[in-house]
Amino acid sequence: MEGSTRTVAAVILDLLANEGVKKAFGIPGVHNLGFWNALSKDRPEIVSVRHEQSCVYAADGLARATGKLSVAITTTGPGAANTLGAFGEAAISGSHLLLISSEAPIKNRSADGARGILHEMDDQSALFTPLAKRIKIGNEDLVLAKSCKSAEDAVATVVDFLQFLSVAPAGVGYIGVPSDVLNQEFNQAVPDLSDKAVAYLAQEKNREINFNLAKDLLAGVNKIGIWAGGGATNVSGEIAALADHLSAPIFTSFAGRGVGAVSKNYLNIPIHETEAEQLLAECEALLIFGSQLDGMNTKNWSIKFPKKILLVDANPKIALRNVSADLVLQTSDISSVITALKSIPARSSWAEVSEISTQARKRIAASDKGKAGMALVTAIEKSWPSENYIVCDMAISGYWTGVYLQAKRARQISYPVGWGTLGFGLPASLGPSSAGVATLVICGDGGIAFGLGELATVAQEQLPLTILLHDDGGYGMLRFDQQVMKHPERGVNLYNPDWQVLAKSFGIEFIQTNLAELSEVLAKRSVNSTPGIVLIQDPIYPPKSTSPRWSEK
Repeated sequence: MEGSTRTVAAVILDLLANEGVKKAFGIPGVHNLGFWNALSKDRPEIVSVRHEQSCVYAADGLARATGKLSVAITTTGPGAANTLGAFGEAAISGSHLLLISSEAPIKNRSADGARGILHEMDDQSALFTPLAKRIKIGNEDLVLAKSCKSAEDAVATVVDFLQFLSVAPAGVGYIGVPSDVLNQEFNQAVPDLSDKAVAYLAQEKNREINFNLAKDLLAGVNKIGIWAGGGATNVSGEIAALADHLSAPIFTSFAGRGVGAVSKNYLNIPIHETEAEQLLAECEALLIFGSQLDGMNTKNWSIKFPKKILLVDANPKIALRNVSADLVLQTSDISSVITALKSIPARSSWAEVSEISTQARKRIAASDKGKAGMALVTAIEKSWPSENYIVCDMAISGYWTGVYLQAKRARQISYPVGWGTLGFGLPASLGPSSAGVATLVICGDGGIAFGLGELATVAQEQLPLTILLHDDGGYGMLRFDQQVMKHPERGVNLYNPDWQVLAKSFGIEFIQTNLAELSEVLAKRSVNSTPGIVLIQDPIYPPKSTSPRWSEK
């Protein structure tokens, strides 16, 4: 199609298709119809959702499930602005995502600022600048948020951004294109990468690593641990092999759940539990792969880290705000570092990690505060196949599942404790389920209310989606926060619809059950390709991974 007559919107869709994008998510608006006009069988399908925030959540959900670029498409002004909460969640969580929006038509603008064109703003890209991925090319800083001014500028920006976003660490970008530019014919050749992009790719490829320094750091160290974050999901098997070679327990961040899970040294409890924290304290050195070590994953940095730390990250700047490292290897090629580390002598086993996990989980399941939560987790483990997908919302049920479920592989679970956006679950689940992956979304009655309109999307697309809805009468976690802080319970007890009637109105199967029978219900739903809602109302106490419980003994 090179050189043939296409609109700018069509060229952009072709570029996305060349990157492997098969589905994008969006809402048509008066300014972005050029994308819908350009749809064809060879271009990405645009799944229409019911709110602009949902289209970015859906793209985020698909990106987390696959590790590949996912795309959202919105319209000008309020349409773009509606995405900010979801854009921030994707940004902080390191999702591989591109948001493309129309902007006010260039031909009608004034050089002196906004003049009142429908949906117009002075600088639409500025909304996204604080959250978009930042890269350094030589001494120049570049933010991947740009409002384009011409057809050539728009196409060239897409070409460059697709490459900028392909290099670790994963991040999000924004490209704005004026509506009249979207509809312009573009009959010239698609431009090559800019000199800046070529220089950036060469810079990242040629970054030198001194592997000998890493080997020297670990010389004579016997008790080595591994901390794997979301930046290590693509090397899960290699981390498992390294852990077996070094007899190193694998601790994971929330985003890293399942990384190295095939190893006998994979720890199936979070650092927030006493057994995990004690095991980390016994380590003489810690290898950190692709993790920012943020507050939620470290109990606001109160856990005790080993004396020796090797940090391996494509952008270690954030992690270095949170921990002091003896050696930093800045690279997007974690695999090469692991290969080098496997050449050092093997270490003898010093901790029965599997037994530690098993006993800790038994202890939690036998406790008054953990009994219901672990019953939920166990029911899902028994019934929901690991090749299927799980999306959690910010809810007590989601906190248990996202952190305590025994992940069998990396990218099995989405858990929004990057930015911590309530309402993530249902719209994010549209992403993987739209790609044909049977998906379980776990949410509370408060969070699902943020996106109830997306039940229409679920029904219209007939998605293979099971909604496990835990109705505890409102914002259960916030209610617990108020109780712990001895505040009055205000604003947390909510009026809810009749869930069965709601499901029926959308033609969605409805099942009400309890924790004792949940496994059987989910097992049947796991092979059902039509949407359904499963309602439970059992009381569930928050897990130790939630901040109000961090100080408990």
